Amino acid sequence: MPLSSNLKRKFFIYMALTGLVPLLVLAFQNHYFGKKAIEKLEIEHLNYSLKSRMLWLREWTRQTKKEFFSLGIQLSAKDARITKEDLTALDFAVQGLFNGHSKYKSLTVYDPNWSVIRQFNENPQFEIPPPSSGFKKKFVIPDIFLADRPFLTPDKDTILPLGQTVLDRNGHPALYIIGEMNMTQSLKRVLSDTSDLDESGKIYLVSGDGSLLYQASPAAYECPGTMIFPGKLLQGPYWQLQKRRDCRGVSVFSVAAPITEMDWILIVEVDKMHAMKEIERYRGIGSSTALAILILILIGSWRTASNVADPLDELARVARHISEGNHQERLPVFKDRYLNNVGEAFNAMLDTLDANKRLMIQTISLSAVGKLSSSIVHEMRNPLSSVKINLQALAHKVKEDPAYAEMASIAISQVKRLESMFSDLLHFSKPIQLNPEEVTFREIANEVQEILTQKAADKIISLEIIDNLGSTSITVDKKQVVQALINLVDNAIQWSPDNGTVQIIGEQAKAAGGFTIIIKDQGPGIREEQINNLFQPFYTTRETGTGLGLANVKKIVEFHGGSVFAGNNLGGGARFSMTFNERPR
Repeated sequence: MPLSSNLKRKFFIYMALTGLVPLLVLAFQNHYFGKKAIEKLEIEHLNYSLKSRMLWLREWTRQTKKEFFSLGIQLSAKDARITKEDLTALDFAVQGLFNGHSKYKSLTVYDPNWSVIRQFNENPQFEIPPPSSGFKKKFVIPDIFLADRPFLTPDKDTILPLGQTVLDRNGHPALYIIGEMNMTQSLKRVLSDTSDLDESGKIYLVSGDGSLLYQASPAAYECPGTMIFPGKLLQGPYWQLQKRRDCRGVSVFSVAAPITEMDWILIVEVDKMHAMKEIERYRGIGSSTALAILILILIGSWRTASNVADPLDELARVARHISEGNHQERLPVFKDRYLNNVGEAFNAMLDTLDANKRLMIQTISLSAVGKLSSSIVHEMRNPLSSVKINLQALAHKVKEDPAYAEMASIAISQVKRLESMFSDLLHFSKPIQLNPEEVTFREIANEVQEILTQKAADKIISLEIIDNLGSTSITVDKKQVVQALINLVDNAIQWSPDNGTVQIIGEQAKAAGGFTIIIKDQGPGIREEQINNLFQPFYTTRETGTGLGLANVKKIVEFHGGSVFAGNNLGGGARFSMTFNERPR
């Protein structure tokens, strides 16, 4: 691997050493951390197993409630006696329940006095015992779903009594439905598979008071006596690995989590000895892992050193080329997002410097042109004034002769046009000295409206001001901005048809974050080939225009650090906008 710079070499060495030192420390503590890794792996393993079964169990619980509650729908909101048709519908619903995903031992419908209305028994040879007094007390306050303490059948199946209150139209208990669910058979499909655990894996479903509802474990690991679960396991903290001894006195790893919908607790556990046997296998692959990590550290160190040093080398190369006169040289796009941000900022700085350089050259050129123009204008104004006075005198003498009077009028109008051109040229050539002050858009617009009211009235033009800035003040040179706005509104009045409308709109700029003044007219609009030349000095689309009005507008806006644009409205007419890059305050 050739090293292209000393910086890259240093980065590579420092990062490689930084990665190797922890690796050497890890090698001496391999056994200790190996055990910790096994425990952590076992936590993840048991948590994954627990989460997957909780999803199945919650779906099973939801389906069980849905099936059980469907019985109550058959008899709900009754305010009269149960009819034969109701019992027929109930028989049909119970048959579907007995054939559903949950296994029921029996189901009984009681009236409010706990007298039997209807009974359904999986095995008619056995009598269904009445509900316990404790279970009946739970029905005092109507609830949607109730469960009693489980009990065992002679076949060692766990039976869980479930109950539901059916209310009449007035919200009073009308019926009680109690079913005996065979938990052992119902949960067999959901919890019996322990193949994702090792050979010692066990799963327990326990009620909130610690009663065992379901057990799935290999026969060799089943407890001979009554299962007793410690309070720490039942009460939490949940989802954490707990070390305990089971009923056989064997050390196990256990993880428990609550099923809040039914006040149950799901427990998954494995024997500690079987879990820790993996430590020997991890010792065997420790050396290979260390070697692989070493290779990764070296590769990562080299790539990181390259990612850091190569852009700096590229930056130095571009800087050298720029210093040699290649001012168009720019940094390329880097793959790393952060380094690319630096490159974009550097390129933006070069673009700004280049733009400032061109602006400075333009400013110097304009200054030279301005001095020359100012000198010429001052020298020509006095003779032009003399010509104008003499032409006015001649016009007075020949006013009785229509032909000569018309020629004199044309000559005077052309002299006035020259005076206007000299005035615009003199104004354009002068440098702008900004005197910023805080004003509102309404103050600027009102002043422009007042100045141009008579000119607009001559063409029956309506000047409409739309103020979206409100009382927000903006900091600009009021006199200069008013002059720029007068030029734009004056143009809009000249191009608008009689009885038209010119809109002056003030709003916050969306992109620049400052504010924008927009002028809309209803004239013929601007041709596409004219838009790019409108703000160039001495370019005009009118026979009597000087071509300096819009150039002065651009000059004023740019001295404020803003920009000016021209275009067309969607509905017709021209649209000019002045955007000032300063946030309203």
